[in-house]
Amino acid sequence: MSELILTKRVRINKIRQQITLIVLAASVCFGVCLVLSVYFIKYMSFNSKVIAARDTSINNYYQTIKNVGICEDADKDGKYNDKELAKCDPNKVDVSKMANTLRYNALVTMANNTNLESIARDGQKSCFDENKNRIDYSKLYLNSKTDNEKAYNLNMIKMCSALRVIPDALPAQKNDEALLASINQIFLLSGFEPEQLSPGNSYKNSGIVGVSTIPVSISVKKDEKDTMKVLSNLEKSIRSFNIESAQIKWSSNLTTNSSRLELTAQGAAYYTKGAAVREKDSTVYASGKARTQESKDKADAAAKKKAEEKAKKQAEEEKKKQEKEDEK
Repeated sequence: MSELILTKRVRINKIRQQITLIVLAASVCFGVCLVLSVYFIKYMSFNSKVIAARDTSINNYYQTIKNVGICEDADKDGKYNDKELAKCDPNKVDVSKMANTLRYNALVTMANNTNLESIARDGQKSCFDENKNRIDYSKLYLNSKTDNEKAYNLNMIKMCSALRVIPDALPAQKNDEALLASINQIFLLSGFEPEQLSPGNSYKNSGIVGVSTIPVSISVKKDEKDTMKVLSNLEKSIRSFNIESAQIKWSSNLTTNSSRLELTAQGAAYYTKGAAVREKDSTVYASGKARTQESKDKADAAAKKKAEEKAKKQAEEEKKKQEKEDEK
């Protein structure tokens, strides 16, 4: 009897040990699976953040290209594949087919504004043929057979259309010499030849974001008719002048029956500041805690340094470009 009881106890102990081992093994497996599950969930979550950020960047590029109108979406799927991007050339794209884009609005819609068009066209001899008839560069552009012809005709569309008025009215860079040349031309058209023209140095803030000023000082001492003609031509000028202060003196000579009008005015002309387009590097973190203050400072410093290098490089390129234009 005692042997039977002893045998049962041994079996019960073995079963308990087996159950304990099974529970322990199951617990270990469960723990490992739980840890791996959490890891893979975080891994997939991080990958989804990276993919979402990448898709956002790609969509921004696509939207920019689409809004500007420099590439044609051949398959009309709203995206640009590698083949379409490889063929992307603004000079080869038919702008007339790129409706609701920036280039379409400028090169087609605005370029056909007859009121502005005549202003630019009259100042360009190459806009007319030998018989003084207007050359239709838009038609020549559509019928161009080579890339060089297309590029030339596209440039002449700009030169002989209302597009020429835009840079004339609000230049994209500070150019005192060009401004003085414009003022001198206004004087000459008015029958008045100034003795001296020089740029000012009292630069002021325009109060408009992205727009700066060039100081202008005008002094005219002529008879009443010529002075009024200068004022009239200044008012008609496509270049905008803001007169801040003016002094007018009128005198007459009863003996000679003549009058004299003296005008002294200070004002400013406008130009737009260059817009710098920079690529922005963005770092995707798995969680908010992953980005410590140290890593944040390092990332911000690296991004700032990279942006400064790009801006410096772009400024040097613009300077070289400006020097070449000045030499011409």
